[in-house]
Amino acid sequence: MKRRFFLRGAVFAVCFIVSMSGNLFAKEGPEAKTVTVSSGCVKLVLRGEKGTFQIYARSADGKETAVFSGADAFTSTYFSLFAGKKEYRLSATGGGATGAALSSDGASLVYKINKIAEVAIDFSFAKSPGSDIDDIVKVRVSVVNKGKKRNTFALKGVFDTVLGEKTQKHFSTANIQSINSETQFYDMSASRWILSQGSEASVQFLLYGADTTKIESATLGNKDLLSLPMRRPLFVPSRSFDSVTSYNNSALAVHWPETALESGEEAAVVFYIALSADGNLPKGNAYIASFDKSLPSDNAEPKIADEKTVPEWKLNQAYVTSLLQRIQALSDYDADADELAELNAELDVILAQLRRQ
Repeated sequence: MKRRFFLRGAVFAVCFIVSMSGNLFAKEGPEAKTVTVSSGCVKLVLRGEKGTFQIYARSADGKETAVFSGADAFTSTYFSLFAGKKEYRLSATGGGATGAALSSDGASLVYKINKIAEVAIDFSFAKSPGSDIDDIVKVRVSVVNKGKKRNTFALKGVFDTVLGEKTQKHFSTANIQSINSETQFYDMSASRWILSQGSEASVQFLLYGADTTKIESATLGNKDLLSLPMRRPLFVPSRSFDSVTSYNNSALAVHWPETALESGEEAAVVFYIALSADGNLPKGNAYIASFDKSLPSDNAEPKIADEKTVPEWKLNQAYVTSLLQRIQALSDYDADADELAELNAELDVILAQLRRQ
């Protein structure tokens, strides 16, 4: 009898421990349920049981427009963690436990990869200058080394954008008015942001300035190709957004540099997402400029400046190098002649002003 009672107690203890662990990360706990939070023109939906997320742009009349694909419970938009040489997709299907919870200024997704790492994606709201409502999402992705030894870690984000797929231009940046084929950036000091814009709603990824983390690369390409389990995407300049399984299906993949962490150490990356639902450009540029006065704060589409109006932020080596790389890529693949002429004209103006300094 005593032995049988002991076994019952042991089984109860094991079940209790498993249950408590499940409440933190697994699929039955309260933090694993879907978390929805809205503020201003932003709505976040975090699916804790899947480890996935969606962002909506909300108009003044309450209309909500998803900025990412909603297929398969939002699974085509995700983050991956590279630990050593292995990639762990941060979702319930990637081998880790997942959960979601509200925070004081937004919401969070959490991931636990046993004996490897713990990752938290914190989404928080902010207002752009002059805005009465929240229209900015700060995204902070933190990684803690839970292994016993020093290890290297890197993050990748794949964003299956949909807004630009219904227009004549999939993407644009501060210095490129239209991108409809595969394009890659290694330095965002010239392009600053990447915009996916529909007829009313827009989403703007802010990847330079303020406290954003310097990227390793940002690639615009076919979603299926960018989702391949690779440390760096296979980039082919001016390749279309088509693949064997999908047509005109574009996405953004951002890779951040690798960092080494001792056991228990933490590192994080930061970027911002600006939203608009009224047909205008998001005010992300002004938001970043409010932190970093070296960046322009206007939100108009960039125009080729004459010699007297070239802004200071364009008169540096990084911008000129980025401009040359874009011109070379377009020249190699017989791209839009008008855009090529425009970029060459801009380069001439910048070089002329630099020579006078």
